[in-house]
Amino acid sequence: MNPISSDLLAVRSWRGFLARINRKLNSLLKFTRRAGNNLYVLSPLFLPFQGNPALDWVNNTLLKFQLKILMSFLGIKRPLLWIENVRAADFIGSFNWQLVVYHVSDLFTECPYTHNKARLKDREAYISNHSDLVLCVSQQLYQSKQNLKAQVSYAPHGVDFEHFRKAVENRKVSTRLSQDHHPIAGYFGTLTAQNDIELLQYCAANLKDVTFVFAGRITAGDYSKLTKMTNVIFLGQLPYEEIPTLCATFDVCLLPWKMNEWIAHCNPLKLQEYMASGKPIVSVAIREVVDKYSGVISIAHNKEQFAQAIRWELQNDTPERARKRIEIAKNHSWDKHVEKISELIETTIAAKQNSELQFTGQSIEEIS
Repeated sequence: MNPISSDLLAVRSWRGFLARINRKLNSLLKFTRRAGNNLYVLSPLFLPFQGNPALDWVNNTLLKFQLKILMSFLGIKRPLLWIENVRAADFIGSFNWQLVVYHVSDLFTECPYTHNKARLKDREAYISNHSDLVLCVSQQLYQSKQNLKAQVSYAPHGVDFEHFRKAVENRKVSTRLSQDHHPIAGYFGTLTAQNDIELLQYCAANLKDVTFVFAGRITAGDYSKLTKMTNVIFLGQLPYEEIPTLCATFDVCLLPWKMNEWIAHCNPLKLQEYMASGKPIVSVAIREVVDKYSGVISIAHNKEQFAQAIRWELQNDTPERARKRIEIAKNHSWDKHVEKISELIETTIAAKQNSELQFTGQSIEEIS
């Protein structure tokens, strides 16, 4: 199911408000589409607000009705609920789930895009306490969840390794950039107020021989000064198929966010994509990155260090460091991660069924 947590009360600009409305309308027009073998994507009808009891009740009623119709149509009788969005807390008790899996990909209680923080924290706590299996993408998130009664596992993000590696091996370069733009410091992904815009402005102003390239939709934050700088290029949102070639064109890859609790607990999905390209990387001091990858990535604690690190990586990266990054990414391929996660799910289902059988047996024995 496509995200159902849109909370327009948390949007702080008309640009962001209209962008979200446009995205949701385009999504709703599709309703349900088949994305592959045994894979369907539901874009449900709902009101783009949350936290108000009356509106939540209306949305829950709408969503449950749409889910029941779709599951009946597809012949799904006892599904597995995989939660990546805490808005799904309201549905844990609504169906006969075979298993509830909570995929903790961020510190959701610190989500900057939700208006009603109290309701958000209630939902997150409810999911944590009613899930059978909890998968955490970072060590920080794992440590925060390891005392739950559920099976809790560290399961970092994977990468479409071949997709990114082949772009480099085939020596492909993006036609959107020319040789004159090198050296290039690049970033791809949604551009929001969580990106450290001041840091990026400082780097562009102090590294005038470097071209800064950003590929992604701007949804929040004031990028007006950055867009006017002569050594900065905004490409807008690009198709996923173009991203590996763009990454292969970069000379150094950037992870430039504001350091807060939300970012401190994350494990950036694009980190392993950068790694697969073998290109040098400069990152803010995200705990997961610092603890696991500081030997092959430059870490910066402020804007001055970030600019210095870009220069250092452009001048000092070695083939050996590049090989290490590629090897790390190869070990994080989605194929390997899917195998591990599938084993965890099967083991947890078997343990749950065994527990249910034991409980039933005890009850019968007590009655007899």
